[in-house]
Amino acid sequence: MKQCKNNLIRVLGFVLFFGLCIFMVSGENVKAAETDPKLGLSECEVAVGSTRYLSVYNLNGRYAVFRSSDTSIASVTNYGRIKGRSCGDAVITVLIVEDGSVVSTLQCDVHIGPAAVSIKFTSNKLVLKEGAARRIYPLVIPKNTVEKPIYWSDDTSIATISSAGTVRGRGVGQTDIYGFLENGESDKCQVTVLSADDYEDYKSGERSLEEILSGNSNSGTQEEKTVEGEQEATEAEKDVETTVTPTPTPASVPATAPAASNVTTPVAGK
Repeated sequence: MKQCKNNLIRVLGFVLFFGLCIFMVSGENVKAAETDPKLGLSECEVAVGSTRYLSVYNLNGRYAVFRSSDTSIASVTNYGRIKGRSCGDAVITVLIVEDGSVVSTLQCDVHIGPAAVSIKFTSNKLVLKEGAARRIYPLVIPKNTVEKPIYWSDDTSIATISSAGTVRGRGVGQTDIYGFLENGESDKCQVTVLSADDYEDYKSGERSLEEILSGNSNSGTQEEKTVEGEQEATEAEKDVETTVTPTPTPASVPATAPAASNVTTPVAGK
């Protein structure tokens, strides 16, 4: 019995020892993986005539050498700048060199497609509820282009747009968003962001967009007129308070008739 117990303890000791060794080795492997060189992209698309950079991380004193499998389709510089030459597929190979020797090899698959010629929003007006988001899909010609439009918002406090074309209403108001191509072509869409109550009225058809916008404008004008009227009334009240109307005074009348003087009384017969 004692021998069995000793054997069991010995077996458990070996198991714990090997488990610790495996844990230490796996930890070293994870640490090494975190510091190994790696590419920022494993695959990408580039339009003909456009460029894109391929970044290498964790070089740690090593340097990278870039090579293209077909320079007539995609060329690459020593700094990792890929340029689309013609439509097709190519592989960019990155050699990691340390002390004059290649220690690892990385690859990125590149697809070169046609550049965009024109862009057109399917609608030039978009109405959103404050806080809501909607993705827009502009019509880009040709349809098989790999070029992605660059988006811009005139007022990001009202509406923002992501690189993927998602528009989000940030605050009540109106602004324009634009889509640009590398050749300079562009198009714009007017975005109107409404409050929750106004948006519900608009969606239900209770009020049109023009009525909502004009109603907001009229209310502001009416408020200004009311304030001006109150100010005029106040000024009029002040005038009434400070103006004194004189009380008419009756003309002076003597209390008694004046005494007669030097009056001669006629005598009969004389």
